[in-house]
Amino acid sequence: MQVLYVEDDQASQQLIKKGLEKEGFEIFLADSGLAAIEMLKKYRFDALILDIMLPGIDGFQVGRSTRKESKNKDIAIILLSAHPYALREYDAKWLKPIASLTKPVRFEKLIKALNSAKDSK
Repeated sequence: MQVLYVEDDQASQQLIKKGLEKEGFEIFLADSGLAAIEMLKKYRFDALILDIMLPGIDGFQVGRSTRKESKNKDIAIILLSAHPYALREYDAKWLKPIASLTKPVRFEKLIKALNSAKDSK
């Protein structure tokens, strides 16, 4: 399963990437919203792990662009945020995520969400 993980914090990127790769997922990284949008326009992914609070183009904008303009319109989206209130906003609901998780993320919840996306394909 190919997963795009959008996160601007390098330590979080590497920690999640390493853990997910051990579980058999193929992880691609984007460290900004703009980089994520460009990757989503060019390549197909099975799931998108999307940090909400990104500098410049935020996670909600990435999600909207993905749903409207990319090769990944029906992609499974998992939202991450250190601010739980952000996950309750209208934009979060509009994106129809399969999971909305708060940071620090519990790894077993992330795996469960990705496995549910894999099982629904």
